[in-house]
Parts: sequence; C-alpha cells; structure tokens
Amino acid sequence: MNGAAIQLSGVNFAYGPRRVLQGIDLAVGTGEIVGLVGADGAGKSTLLRIALGQLEPQAGEVRVLGRAPHEPGLRAAIAYMPQGFGLYQDLSVAENLIFFADLHGLAPTAAAARIGGLLQRTGLTGFEGRRAGQLSGGMMQKLALACALVTEPGVMFLDEPTTGVDPVSRRAFWRLLDGVRAEGMAILYATANMDEAERCDRVAILEAGAIRRSGAPETLVDRAGLALVAIHGPQVRRHRGALRRAPEVKLLFPVGPRLNVWVEEGDEGALAERLAAQFSGLRCEPLQPTLHDAALRDLALALAEVGGG
Repeated sequence: MNGAAIQLSGVNFAYGPRRVLQGIDLAVGTGEIVGLVGADGAGKSTLLRIALGQLEPQAGEVRVLGRAPHEPGLRAAIAYMPQGFGLYQDLSVAENLIFFADLHGLAPTAAAARIGGLLQRTGLTGFEGRRAGQLSGGMMQKLALACALVTEPGVMFLDEPTTGVDPVSRRAFWRLLDGVRAEGMAILYATANMDEAERCDRVAILEAGAIRRSGAPETLVDRAGLALVAIHGPQVRRHRGALRRAPEVKLLFPVGPRLNVWVEEGDEGALAERLAAQFSGLRCEPLQPTLHDAALRDLALALAEVGGG
C-alpha cells in the first residue's frame, strides 16, 4: 500500500530456534483499522512490539509514518495500548492523564486543553478526582485510551484491549475508536475476538507466525461453492448425528438452539426437502456467515484435508 502509515515488509523474527514470525507483509492506511486476528501464541504481540520498535526484526523492513519505528522523534506520534495497560491505580483520572502528558513533554497549557477534550470525549468528565483503581472495567479502559491519545498520535497499536470487558463497555470503546478512525488515525488492532474483527476495515489472519488470509471481513467469509444454512426445530441437536450423514451436509456445527450447516451452493432446496421428509418439525433457512463461522469452516476443512477426509 503506497503511502501507508504502518508498513511491514518481509518481517521475520525468532526467539532462539523458535520461529515466531515468517515473512509478514502488512500495511495500514490513514483512517483505517486493520485487525490482526489470531489465537494466543500466534505472534500478535511480537508483531506489535516490532512495529513499535521494541524488538528488531531479524529480516524485513518496518516503517511507521515513513520512518524507522525506533527513531526518538517518532515516539509522540505513536499510541500503544498493551494488554493490561499500565495505569497508576492510586492516581486519580486527572493525575494519570497529567502524568502521561508530562511523560511526553506537553506544555502545561496544551496539556490542559488536550486533557479537557479527552475527558469529554470519553465520558470521564465529572470523574477527574476518582482513583483509577476505583473505576469500573469499562471506565478504566476509556481512561487507558485517553492516556494513549494525549499526544494526538497519528498511529495506534492496540493489543487485545477489551479482554475481560463486558459487551456494553466493548461497544462503547469501539464507538470511540470509530471516531478516532474518522479523524484519520491508522490503527493496528490485535485480537482473538472474531466479533471485534468484523468491525475492522480489513483483517489479517495470523496463524503460526504467518498471515494466511487477509482482506475485508465480508470477503473472508465467502468460500466459493459453499453456503451456510441454519436448521431449527424441536430438539434439533439430537438429530445432528443423522444430519451429518446426509449427502447434502458438508460441515455441521451446533450453535446454541440451532445447527449451522455448510452445504454446496444449490443444495439448500434438497436439504429442505430431506428435512421435511425425514425429520419432522425441522426447517432450514439461509444464514449470512460471520468471521467466526468462516474460521470454524476453514479449520474443519483444513483438518479434513490433513486427515485425508
């Protein structure tokens, strides 16, 4: 991506003999959120630390806002929220913000104006005197984001910032991120949460240190020749063994009170006829797959291929 705010090209990294990242190519443009999606141990945190300049890649090149990430002059232009962001629990909301402003050398007048705007934006106005350790998880998350934004950075790196946060607070956090993105910030967002990944502009799936697939979320859920349907009905889960043996069914996953079934495109009607003839009370309907559905599908297909199935 020409003119990318964050650019990684051919990045490799290893801890001793253990290879952690292999040939990573990734770009994030201004005003874009790219989700770096992977399970624990996939290499997400290591990649972020390399992009921040905390680790040196053993091969490849990294550029942030056109410069090497370890350049001292770049520090104020980068925001970083690691897992367990380091707020000072005994300091108040305002004192934490003032500390981070001082850490980055903001003049008192500029810091005061910036902090006032961030308090209002994050909904923390009125809580300036409350100790960080007394905040709810969602409010603490907002304070962490405000501290990260105090220097008005151009790029932001987030390492699973909503882990352990309730769904309501997670949605509020994402509303804040959407506002930051709209102002032109480039955001690289590491997560293992597929629901969060769907809110990103693009997604890079990191597996065993390599990016296996990347693209807009809606393109990653598609797989040529397959369609997803949901099967509903009384005690539907009791029939999953028999349904797995139906010729139309390629993959089957129990999801709450229903069964999600992947069939070949064009077989939806045949499956509906089979349900009506052989499974009293069961019905199927088309289902728009999510990234989570697609991840389960791709993993099952890969395992079947390895097993010769």
